[in-house]
Order: sequence, then structure tokens, then C-alpha cells
Amino acid sequence: MLLKKELTDYNRYQAFAIHMTISLVLFFILLVCITQYWYPGILFDTGNGWKAIGMIVGIDLVLGPLLTLIVFNPKKNSLKFDLSVIALVQAAALIYGTWTIHNTRPVALAFINTSFMTIFANSEIGSKVKTKAEELNTTELFYIFNDSSSNNSLQLEFFESYSKHAQQLKELNSSYINGDLVNIDPLLSPNRFIQVDPETGKILKFIKK
Repeated sequence: MLLKKELTDYNRYQAFAIHMTISLVLFFILLVCITQYWYPGILFDTGNGWKAIGMIVGIDLVLGPLLTLIVFNPKKNSLKFDLSVIALVQAAALIYGTWTIHNTRPVALAFINTSFMTIFANSEIGSKVKTKAEELNTTELFYIFNDSSSNNSLQLEFFESYSKHAQQLKELNSSYINGDLVNIDPLLSPNRFIQVDPETGKILKFIKK
């Protein structure tokens, strides 16, 4: 579609198409950020990556273009003002939505005590665990309990790479080693599970029922 000089040269469907095209470009940029950087690998599933994408779709691909389709009328004297308001509303909503998605992103999947849990960036230890995961070059961690420690809270120095300790699941008599599906993050949802290789303890996949 060739760009025209004046807004009044467009009809509402052409304006909708242009707005949707711009929104799609923004959507694909954010999609790459979500799937490759903020919710990578298995964290996309355990950290509700689809919910994050759904939020962006609602704001970027529905809210803005739909308002343009409804409001656009080349005969309106206030057309430029109306479109400016729509752009500001969409931009504000998109900025807030993106900030929320980034602030609540998962930073690691950690085996703690007897099961896995997802650690999020906005949790009490989220930023520290993120730094630790970056140092270890992995988002899969294993927490080593220290019986001599009097501190009941999780301590950063006891997080290590999961791959280094995966076979310890056998020693812990973990249900994972029996091939069972064990719930992950029960407070988040009762129907979310992690499956591991019974022999090696390697994390195989996330399953939602």
C-alpha cells in the first residue's frame, strides 16, 4: 500500500491495515525478546510465556488497530487528535505491559528439597539468582542444603548448576526417578509438571494437564 500525503486520503480499512502492520513489527520484536531472552527454553513454559505473549497480543494487535478501525473517519475534523490519543493510549499500555512482563520474567528453574520451582525476577531473591545463573551459564539450578546453617531462607551460595547434581535425584529417592510426573510450583497451578530422565536426572520437558 502506497503511503499517501494526507490522512483524509485513506479510508478506515486502509488506516486499520497500516496500524496493524506497524503493530505487527512491534509484536515480532517483543516476541523475539520474550522467547529468546526473557523466557528462554523451558522457562517459557514454567514461567507462563504464553500468558506474556497473550498480553502483548491484546495490547498491540487488538487494542490499537481496533480503536483505529472504530474511530477513523476521514471527514472528522478531530481525526488527527483522535489518532494521537489512540497512539498515546496504545504506547502507554504497551510500555506498562512490557515492563510487567520483563519484571515478572522467570530467571531460573531450581530443584529445591524434593521438587522443582520457578524463580521469578520480582521474587525476594530473583535478582541475585539471575546473577548466579548467568555466572553458571545455565537457567537450571540445584540447591544444596547445608545442615550446619542456621539460616532457614535460601542462600545464594548454595545454588549450583543442576547438571552437576542431576544424578543425586536417585540418592534423594525422588519421585522423578520413578518416571512419575511431579507437580511444579503448586501455588501457581496444580496441573503443571516436570519430567526427567530416570537414569540421568536430565530435565526432559514441561507438561501441563
